[in-house]
Amino acid sequence: MTVTDRAPVREFKGYWGRVLDEDPFAAWLPYREMDPFWAEGDHVNPEGVWVLTRFDQIRELQQNPKKFSHAIRVEGDMVDPLMPSMFDPPQQLKQRSVILPLMTAAKIDPLQPKMHRVCRELLATFKDRGHCDAVSEFAQRYPIKIFGDLYGLEESRREEFRVLAETWLHDHTQQHQAWASIRQIMREELEKRREEPQDDMLNGIAHSEVDGELIPIDTAINLASTVFLGGLDTLPSNMAWTLRYLTEHPDLRHRLANDPDCISGAVEEFFRIYPVARNGARAVADIEFHGANMKAGDRVICLINLANVDSAVFEDPLTINFDRTANKHMAFSAGSHRCLGSHLARHEMGVFLQEWHKAIPDYRISDPDAISFTGGSVLAMRNLPLEWDV
Repeated sequence: MTVTDRAPVREFKGYWGRVLDEDPFAAWLPYREMDPFWAEGDHVNPEGVWVLTRFDQIRELQQNPKKFSHAIRVEGDMVDPLMPSMFDPPQQLKQRSVILPLMTAAKIDPLQPKMHRVCRELLATFKDRGHCDAVSEFAQRYPIKIFGDLYGLEESRREEFRVLAETWLHDHTQQHQAWASIRQIMREELEKRREEPQDDMLNGIAHSEVDGELIPIDTAINLASTVFLGGLDTLPSNMAWTLRYLTEHPDLRHRLANDPDCISGAVEEFFRIYPVARNGARAVADIEFHGANMKAGDRVICLINLANVDSAVFEDPLTINFDRTANKHMAFSAGSHRCLGSHLARHEMGVFLQEWHKAIPDYRISDPDAISFTGGSVLAMRNLPLEWDV
């Protein structure tokens, strides 16, 4: 089959790599439950892109690397691609095998007491003040304290590392420079551990073997750099969107404060409604996919947030229901690219919801006009000014 015309075509705001004045989750809702469509390019993504919004179609893409590849690259793509994110099986599965043993429940579960302690310590710095910026004073600080120790990042450099991750994920103009800096840091850390082993996750990557041989240093660098990005920015965004939603739902806030048994259900619902990371692939060959005429090499993005509110899969999908059963959302993707850090993210999110609402059960946005958003690889809130009575 040879595709000559990409159709259908719709206007679509991609929100790539810039500060936004509107909530992208809300702005994309009109596209919910649409079949694939083509969106013309913009200054950040000039080649154009296919947009998928339906749950089953996105799952089909994610589980079919023979038709949709993460490894196809075109001019302008990253010279040193993210591993394993930008690879296909079988190479991708071998790369994942390096990280999987370092992110098991046996490695993550013992961190829970520290998560509770870090949350309480951070909350104590502003609880009695009666206001805070929930992004800069909490959401960006809590995960890095947990991930930093797990990974083996020096305390004195963690803010530098966080800014680099944020720059790569949100500022398209500085992405290549930030990636080069991140890779250089990872090179230094991994080479150090190969000379002097330490008890941390970077050490595990540095000394991992694939097919019975020590992985090349460049492979270790790209793996470590990818995990670095995922560990430092996605969860802060999840938490900020969650707090913003809860400012408008006092019944849910009070339940979180008074019913510990609802926490696990709440975690899944907030991940379902606010999946902040985008993902996608490229068509391997000319193909007709659910009515869309795709050409070989065409980029396809998956709007997971819309898949997760598909009424064909979820009952009353736009309502957050802590008691929802069989919540098989795709916030952590699906197939061979399922997020390796999902276990850590779930624990961190649950502890945050519990400890925040013990300390500050009632809060409100102090200045709605001050809130802004960021597009990019992760959909984020730049700030969230909250206040409460003391």
